[in-house]
Amino acid sequence: MEAKRQIERFCLCLCALLPLMLFRDASVSNELRYLSIIDEALRDGHFFAFYNHGIAYADNPPLFFWLMMLGKQIFGCHSMLYLSLLALIPSFVTVVVLDRWCAKALSKEYRLAAEAALLSTFYYLASAVVVRMDMMMTMFITLALYTFYRRYNGDDSLKLKIAFPIYIFLSIFSKGAVGILVPLVCVPVFLLVKRQIRTIARYWGWFTCGILIILCGLWFFAAYVEGGSAYLNNLLFHQTVDRAVNAFYHKAPIYYYALRYWYIMFPWCFLTAGVIIYSIFRKDMMNDLACFMASTSLTIILMMSCVSSKLDIYILPALGFTIYATFLLLPSFGHRRFVRVTLLIPLIIFALLLPALIILKLFASDIPYLDRVDIWIPVPLSLAAIYGIKSLYKDKLHHVAMSIATGLFATIFLFGLQVKDFNELLGYKDFCTTVREEAVANDINRYVLEVDDQGKAILNRGENVDVFLGSIDHVSTTTIENSLDSLIGDTKGIIVLTQQDKKPNFAVYKHK
Repeated sequence: MEAKRQIERFCLCLCALLPLMLFRDASVSNELRYLSIIDEALRDGHFFAFYNHGIAYADNPPLFFWLMMLGKQIFGCHSMLYLSLLALIPSFVTVVVLDRWCAKALSKEYRLAAEAALLSTFYYLASAVVVRMDMMMTMFITLALYTFYRRYNGDDSLKLKIAFPIYIFLSIFSKGAVGILVPLVCVPVFLLVKRQIRTIARYWGWFTCGILIILCGLWFFAAYVEGGSAYLNNLLFHQTVDRAVNAFYHKAPIYYYALRYWYIMFPWCFLTAGVIIYSIFRKDMMNDLACFMASTSLTIILMMSCVSSKLDIYILPALGFTIYATFLLLPSFGHRRFVRVTLLIPLIIFALLLPALIILKLFASDIPYLDRVDIWIPVPLSLAAIYGIKSLYKDKLHHVAMSIATGLFATIFLFGLQVKDFNELLGYKDFCTTVREEAVANDINRYVLEVDDQGKAILNRGENVDVFLGSIDHVSTTTIENSLDSLIGDTKGIIVLTQQDKKPNFAVYKHK
């Protein structure tokens, strides 16, 4: 019965997110590039070595790309709904695993509160609807660590012995080195805390390592056959060692996550930080499960802080453990006033969203795109926050969590209905639709992307608009300015894609 109700809640979450997944455009930064990569892979018949316009792209392993390619083959186009589900479904599975894991240790109300809290955590929710591999990796990491914990508690069946390295490999095959680093570091740290480090070979012995070596070896061999030694070197060293030690992009200081934690975990950031830090100094509060959840959360954050390359989403695997560690520790925490204050702050912020929007519309209407924001969008969240404040003072924590989650998902539903008005800020689909219409009107079938002398597109990530426009010629600004007639040649004209005032722009050129 409880599993059925959980599925019903997930279906409601899916319905709330459906308009956003249906109507939004692919983001320029990553999603559009991924679409271009899989188009190129399908066109060239690559399955293990991927390229972005002929340049090796070894940043991400094949598993997620395979699922994207499957969707393109099934639907005949890039379906944002299908692509979003590749992250949303793993987010639900992660919640299910953590819920089952902690079922015996949490009351029914706290299980419901923990589920609602995780689903309403800002960066967890955001990661559940973007087309990225991180949520899938998080799911497999969670499954791997759950398998370890079951073995730690005495269930050492052959099925679990095999499942542990399989889940680790799938996490590596989803995103890369983090997939092995998390269980490789978190398991020994927990065993050290429990003073059982001598048992490490039971989990990380020859059996586990052998399966991982065989599976990774097959993958690396296939990548070598398709991409050669240069691609394999890129995959094994440039994208792992170089990123970890001296990142070529996303480089950030060691305190990066200490600053970003507060909005990554919002609105649960104050509560989780306070409860877990306090519990570290009160070891009597922690049973084995709470200790494992808390140590895993802290280990992931500290480990990723030591890695040179940093992005907010890199600590996604820690979020579920952070939330569930907090709710495992709360019953023995006792400081009700602290709990109230840490939750009251975000609730007040949510409650003030509606009046803040009204004030901005009245007195700051010149803010770009503010006129497109419907006044009703923050209403559910503000009303839910008011109810949450009332529940908070009755010590009904599960009501607080459910009110936040309900208000947040209802607000996202309303925003999703209006997201088309903001697609021009997100991606290039609307821009390319206009370009195609202009091409049809002028009977032009040749597109030119303006690039600088180093070959970089003037239009931000403009090389990937081939997803919408098909084949595009890359031509330097100098050539466009000095040799326009020869560039047009015997065609009826060209459309040049460029950027002006940080916005995508195009120009139609014909013979004079």
